[in-house]
Amino acid sequence: MTTLDERERGNSGPAVPLRFLGPVDGGLPDEPPSHVVGTGQILRLLTRQLFAYPATTDPSDRPVPDAAVALPTVGNGGVSADGRTWRVRVRRGVRWDAAAARELTAGDVVRGLKRTAHPLARSIRPYFGAMIEGMADYYRAYDEAFGHWAGHAPAFAQFQQRTHIPGLWAEGDSVWLRLVEPASDLVDLLATGFAAAAPREFDYHVPDSSQLYRCTPSSGPYRIATRLTSGRGLVLELNPWWDPATDPVRRLVSGRIEVVATADGKPLSPATGFGVLSWSVPSPPARFVGRGCSYYLAAGPGRVGRARALRHALSWAIDRAALADAVAGAGAEGVAVQHGVLQPGQRGAAHVAGAAPDVGDPDRARHLLADVGLGVGARLSLGVPAGSRTAAVATGLAAVLARYGIDVVRVPTTAVGVDLVLHEWAPAWAGNANRDLLHRVWPADRVATEPARSAAEALRALEPERAATWWRRFDRLATADLRLVPLIVAAWPRARADAIATGVARW
Repeated sequence: MTTLDERERGNSGPAVPLRFLGPVDGGLPDEPPSHVVGTGQILRLLTRQLFAYPATTDPSDRPVPDAAVALPTVGNGGVSADGRTWRVRVRRGVRWDAAAARELTAGDVVRGLKRTAHPLARSIRPYFGAMIEGMADYYRAYDEAFGHWAGHAPAFAQFQQRTHIPGLWAEGDSVWLRLVEPASDLVDLLATGFAAAAPREFDYHVPDSSQLYRCTPSSGPYRIATRLTSGRGLVLELNPWWDPATDPVRRLVSGRIEVVATADGKPLSPATGFGVLSWSVPSPPARFVGRGCSYYLAAGPGRVGRARALRHALSWAIDRAALADAVAGAGAEGVAVQHGVLQPGQRGAAHVAGAAPDVGDPDRARHLLADVGLGVGARLSLGVPAGSRTAAVATGLAAVLARYGIDVVRVPTTAVGVDLVLHEWAPAWAGNANRDLLHRVWPADRVATEPARSAAEALRALEPERAATWWRRFDRLATADLRLVPLIVAAWPRARADAIATGVARW
């Protein structure tokens, strides 16, 4: 094993601390989505998952083995022929910085996945619950036992230990997963912060408690030196038990990392003497995958909004290029038009043949709008989610439709009789996040439509090319279906450490 002195000489980077502007978003370690800026970057330095994304500016990169020895495949025996049983071997030599340092085990990975039952991990439940045999039943049993929070640490731990999940277990150096059906995006889900291994010390404390924050063994290159408290910063120091030979993803860049809390959430002056300021990094429009927010129009419960003919007319009327310019003027760092339902860069995003030009087609649009009774003086109610970003998109959309004499009236999405609804979607994880789009944005119904069948086949296909073929079919069919009218994709400013080139942060 490499000694700490050797690691400090070879990997510690500059002697001055690496400083982030805070505050950290959310709690540690029990609000673990790795895509959340602040929380995700810090968790990356403290935790290990079976798989992780390399530190790169290429958003199309796939997860690589982290605490796992290798990516399981049918060819190497890690995945059964039917694609439903996975065996993931855990890498030797990954250690917890605990009172008595010990190796990270397959049991720790299973513990981490079982902890996704707690309420702060609720956003990931639909995905693991649909993938892993018995996981949905486990979540329901947890809620019935604790009413979301009513319990104490021993009760939580005992529930996790005694409640068997048929599709999840540890055996020797391996984590075994039995899936409801093959899942081409399982590795992507296992690379999220929700799937981080959890040490046994976590069983001693209630999730998201101050006691847990005082007992957070690290398996990454850093450990917490000064504990996180409300309104204060966070200091990370080197983890003496971290061995770079066992970590293909992370590396040391400084002997000390400070996350400095801002006053009342206000940014500090750029003149402040920090080693690294967390400015946002612009995103080229062609590299939106895993980073941008896509915007769509969908039917509301109003009489007009339900008409497919209206959405068809709008798809030709909207000047997406002008909308993109308006949103860029409102502060977006990178904006591109979007003609397909799948976000540009996502697996299988197809070229949409016969789509309207980026600037729309006003002559054709006026005829189509007239056919649905929308001319000069017409009004459309648009349900807009709360937030400055969606407000900027709605303002731009209203300006574009005003060219046709249509007055767009913005209302809450819950308003009665709303004609159209504006949807915002940002992938909940990097890589293949099409499942997230289907769950959160695609209109829910009980009809087995052709787009839905194509998506199901894509999610079941283990061969990347076969999955991409099905996703391209889904994108063509879903775009033609018009239940979602794609508008633009935009990258918005966000606090982010300007240290991606040094290997600290994926995001």
